[in-house]
Amino acid sequence: MKHLLVTFFFLSSLPGCATVRNDHFTTTSVPVELGNSLAADAIKQLQIQYPPAHTTFNIGQPVLKTDSFGTSLVLQMREKGYAVQTFAPTQPAAALTGLSTHYTVDQPGACLVTGLYRVQLTVGKAILTRAYTAGNNTAIPAGAWAKME
Repeated sequence: MKHLLVTFFFLSSLPGCATVRNDHFTTTSVPVELGNSLAADAIKQLQIQYPPAHTTFNIGQPVLKTDSFGTSLVLQMREKGYAVQTFAPTQPAAALTGLSTHYTVDQPGACLVTGLYRVQLTVGKAILTRAYTAGNNTAIPAGAWAKME
């Protein structure tokens, strides 16, 4: 009976470990200058983790023309020497090469904190995250990059 209770306890705690919830953040659009600044800093971190000219990124989401961060990220990645495949819904999954890459730029949903942004890059199984404050449409890091694998 004792083993059954211990097993039940461990099994009931597993669903809480399976997902990371971001309910207090909302996806937002950013001004062009801020998007460029956020993307430039993200590229610096990618250069540390993944060498240019040896890494291919496969962007797994549509990059809209109105998405200043996404368009700047793809452009700057290519300028730094990365091969970048952008999302195409008709492209078969077998034709995709490189590291699956997704990104999010969001802000806290609460109105108590203004001018705070978070960039989250998912590259393969690794998640890179950094918080920023915005000053004069430039990104000012509000902490170090965090990496979760």
